[in-house]
Amino acid sequence: MSLSHAILGLLSCKEMTGYDLKYYFDASIKHIWPAHLSQIYRDLKSLEGNGLVDSHIEPQETKPDRRVYRITPKGQQAFLDWMHKTPHNTMSVPRDETSLRMFFGSHLDKKELIFQLKFLVKEKQQLLLFFTQIEQDIMESEFDSEKPFWLLSLRKGLKVAKAEIEWAEECIAELES
Repeated sequence: MSLSHAILGLLSCKEMTGYDLKYYFDASIKHIWPAHLSQIYRDLKSLEGNGLVDSHIEPQETKPDRRVYRITPKGQQAFLDWMHKTPHNTMSVPRDETSLRMFFGSHLDKKELIFQLKFLVKEKQQLLLFFTQIEQDIMESEFDSEKPFWLLSLRKGLKVAKAEIEWAEECIAELES
């Protein structure tokens, strides 16, 4: 997946400025594909150069004019072509520094491993709170037809974070016994 495909997907919902795109990234898909505003604008320029999006200037009275982007028919087709392809990396294993440290845990004091695992639990609990905020943002969004799918994607993040907490707590219990 690429940032460009995520941008095309959001623009398939409605026309947006770069700032609008950044807002919707943060409110809906940041948990799976975060993006900085500079990256969004870089990709928008490329997408426009390739004819996948176009833009127009929208004058504003009290603020600077804003550039509004929309997906073109060519962009819609490119997005749908990408959507119809099966992901190639479903078998890829994510790098996991905590699991690697557990693998080599015999080189550390158990107290240090427990400390690191407790830190992981706190971090994942914070992530669950973050996901709760994203869920609220999705529920309050104007994209009613997209909400069920956005929530399905969020559910994976929730389940993974909960599983990591459960794993860490099991490791802590075993190390403490």
